[in-house]
Amino acid sequence: MYDFDFDPKQIKDKLMIRMSENFLSNTFPIEAIDWDVHEYHKWIEENICEDFEYWSAPDVLELIERSAMTAYMFMTKELST
Repeated sequence: MYDFDFDPKQIKDKLMIRMSENFLSNTFPIEAIDWDVHEYHKWIEENICEDFEYWSAPDVLELIERSAMTAYMFMTKELST
């Protein structure tokens, strides 16, 4: 079981899951942390938002990953100053 609320080491994983809600009709489940790339692609294909219906699953996954990493970099920079 993942404890996002009390494990700061999980922040990148939490951001990845939370950012998925911007591109998918259903947010990645917590178990997605352990998925391989093919499981991500399958979930994306089954849950893609209408705005991205003509995008490939790898491209949408890249958007989600970049969004999560950008948020993480912003948080670490802002919290460290």
